[in-house]
Amino acid sequence: MLTFDVEDFINPNAIGALHIILRMLHKYKLRGLFFITGHMAEKLSNFSELQDLLKNHEIGFHSSGHSVRPTIPEYTDIESYQRAYSTSLERETSHINPLTGKMEGEGGIYSLQDLFRPKKIETYRAPGMSWTPPHLEALTNLGIKYDFSSNITLSEPVHYKAIDFCPCTFIQKWDGSLVDYQVFSYAILKRKVAILDLHPNLYVNQSEWDSIYHKGNPRTLQKIPQRPLKEVTSLFTKFELLLKIISISHHIKLVKVDPHPSISTRDLVVSENIVQKCYEASIIWPKRFFDYNPRFIYNHFQEFFETTHH
Repeated sequence: MLTFDVEDFINPNAIGALHIILRMLHKYKLRGLFFITGHMAEKLSNFSELQDLLKNHEIGFHSSGHSVRPTIPEYTDIESYQRAYSTSLERETSHINPLTGKMEGEGGIYSLQDLFRPKKIETYRAPGMSWTPPHLEALTNLGIKYDFSSNITLSEPVHYKAIDFCPCTFIQKWDGSLVDYQVFSYAILKRKVAILDLHPNLYVNQSEWDSIYHKGNPRTLQKIPQRPLKEVTSLFTKFELLLKIISISHHIKLVKVDPHPSISTRDLVVSENIVQKCYEASIIWPKRFFDYNPRFIYNHFQEFFETTHH
């Protein structure tokens, strides 16, 4: 599965990068799954050509505000599981002010649904793979059926509580290096479902667009330094080579490229190890980039997986 996180609503060149990737996919007759934030859905409403290109692909949700504080781990880190669930429902259907983090009218997943109607928005990936159980359960109330955020499974989807958990991604940045190809080959050989996750903005920007949020919400939406043109051209050339290889492999039926997740035929067998593993992976992003240490989220994982001891 070719998946892309479309989240940089600040830097104009990120729109250009998305356009290039969509044209490349069209050239090689490949379809992808694009996870789009509420902010990006609002921005894409001004780009009719991009909308038309994206309508040939699967569309997923990538949260209302991504890195705007409070992030998902922060606003669901409250003792009451039910209140965390309710807060998630409210925030993910609202426009989030990118400077204050406050809700300002309707937006979020509703913006995405309106933009791509009649497509159904059924897939979700958490920013930074940092998912929390009450938040994910709230999203199922909004039509989400497939989650792409966890490390619960490596090779094939598993089902639990009305959610199909898809395998974790095998790579999140493609530079076309020998190591990249080694990881790619191993994933194709060893996994029933191999998921590639890329960020269009990283092909044109020197660093992550959301680094401006790491110390709190900024006063202004600051732009990130751009990569030199030669470097951008090189990265896109290497990415196009990968698409060519995937296209040929698909054509000769070595692999099947399908942007729609397959329905799980396996139920998850819960264990304490799975709970711990999921929790630890989910808090890497807020700990590393936002200096945030959760208080109640582990309890939420225990409640979700029904391992809480009374």
